[in-house]
Amino acid sequence: MRNEDKVKKLVAALTLASSFALAISIFFASKINNNNDGRRRRKSVGKPSSSLCYLKVDESKPQSVFKLVLADNSYSPFKHLSLHPITSVESRDLHPYIEEISGLLKEPKVEEALEEYNEKLEEVIRRNSCVWVDKGLQLQELAEVLSKERLFAVDVEHNSFRSFLGFAALIQISTKKEDYLVDAIALHDLMGILRPVFSNPQICKACHVLSKPQTSLAYLLKTYCGVVTNKELRREDWRQRPLPQEMVRYAKKDSHYLLYIARCLYEELKLQDLGNSSCVNDKLTYVLEVTGRSNATCLPLFSKVVEPYPGHSAASSIISRFHKGQGNYPSTNKKYNV
Repeated sequence: MRNEDKVKKLVAALTLASSFALAISIFFASKINNNNDGRRRRKSVGKPSSSLCYLKVDESKPQSVFKLVLADNSYSPFKHLSLHPITSVESRDLHPYIEEISGLLKEPKVEEALEEYNEKLEEVIRRNSCVWVDKGLQLQELAEVLSKERLFAVDVEHNSFRSFLGFAALIQISTKKEDYLVDAIALHDLMGILRPVFSNPQICKACHVLSKPQTSLAYLLKTYCGVVTNKELRREDWRQRPLPQEMVRYAKKDSHYLLYIARCLYEELKLQDLGNSSCVNDKLTYVLEVTGRSNATCLPLFSKVVEPYPGHSAASSIISRFHKGQGNYPSTNKKYNV
């Protein structure tokens, strides 16, 4: 064997030995640290935690000042808005806007609204101002502005931090001319001002309700607008006031590009209709299919997961498991060794 080969093998062996020794050192060091951490944790048992997940004595919840409370944390069913007299149990659970949505299923308005939207991406990017709305008068002015629109975009930032059912903390609304960030906490009891606009079937609202990877808003923003967003921010505490500028920019982006994206998707659907339609007057088109599904998405009503009493589902699961022979009931005569 040549000396050069011997040297190479020796270096390789030394390297392997060194790596093995280093690995052993790291292993024992980590075991020592874990033991020390365990002793520290045992010493700290019983001490009050200073973690931020606990409320401070002087920290109040924004929802505690809401006067118009539509949801609570009780086991009672969720009470939906009722615009018609309740004459029976069935009428109590009817969608408040079932007539308007059903009408749109028969005569969709989205094509007319999107045909009028012709804004270029460069124009959308150039428009970067936004209006913060946190006063009742501002909300009324916004309702008047939206009532004159044929199309606007909507997105919502939901807060579930220190709240069982959660609530809307911020509502983003965008038109061709302006972006609005509506403080849904400060204006919680006045949000009904926007009801006539949102229930008007003549005004099209562009919303994003899909969450699959290739239909997520982040994917659409990157694909059609070249915009990258930090989706980790949606898990932030949206109750903060004032909101950090990073969160303001994130919230604005969510609705700012929606109208442009909706128009792009509409154009793609039209191209598919032209390529796949067997008849010029064929009424079964992709545009109508997507419009119908979008309207149908608005029909389901929210319902709380209600248990007859706390822990009922867990107890039922245990009993069911034992009845299926997957276990035995604990015996009171069984002796346990301690």
